[in-house]
Amino acid sequence: MKACLLLVLLSWFVVPSLRAEDSTEPKQPTKAEAKVAFEKADKALNEIWAKAKTDLPASQFEALKIDQRGWIEWRDYIAASFANVGSEVPEDKAKDTSEYLALAADLMETRVQWLKGYLKDPVEGDTRTGVWKDSQGGELNLVQEGKKLFFTIDVVRGPTYHLGSIGGEAFWNSPLGWFSDQGNDPEKKDEPTNLAFIQRDKELEVVGANTSPYHGARAYFDGKYIRVAALSKEQAAKVKKEAVEGPADQ
Repeated sequence: MKACLLLVLLSWFVVPSLRAEDSTEPKQPTKAEAKVAFEKADKALNEIWAKAKTDLPASQFEALKIDQRGWIEWRDYIAASFANVGSEVPEDKAKDTSEYLALAADLMETRVQWLKGYLKDPVEGDTRTGVWKDSQGGELNLVQEGKKLFFTIDVVRGPTYHLGSIGGEAFWNSPLGWFSDQGNDPEKKDEPTNLAFIQRDKELEVVGANTSPYHGARAYFDGKYIRVAALSKEQAAKVKKEAVEGPADQ
């Protein structure tokens, strides 16, 4: 098994598969375009929220409301930050910028994915294979084969876009999974890095220990991930390969 480290800063909007091929800055939308995107994403978020209120038991919906309030605060913290809108913009004007509207729209789209996954009924006999997101900059790709979890986690955290990346093979004993990089890298002299995977209903919680060798200062892997998409055979094969060998560009 091999895990990878990535410690750089980059724009939230650059498509990962294109970063190495296109070094040009992405075009910033006009304020009118950003407003349209924001209103579209806000409408989609309100629609899925109304469905959650109808579909979920009252106690579960109340717990989700607390989580949603925290997520909205996080969205505005990221989208209205100086790093996104520029230090010359007064704090009370930040939410009126195209930068805020565009990034908030992007974050809401991911939150809609997360909520759809949260509301989706589990498939009988299903495994944990799929794409999982925590809707706060974390993406977990998983392939389960019996007692093995092949995984890659990539995160973008905080207003200054600290990155983290790790992959490996975890042992799974439902509802718990465990990963350790002990012995994987002879040059790693400190304590081993560990990750716990804890299944709680539809959520897969990730808890890490000594993960700093694999991420920037704020780019923790911890989070409550929800499965938002399936993996094709080709995608699953790539996840397994990267979990064992590391990314192809390493």
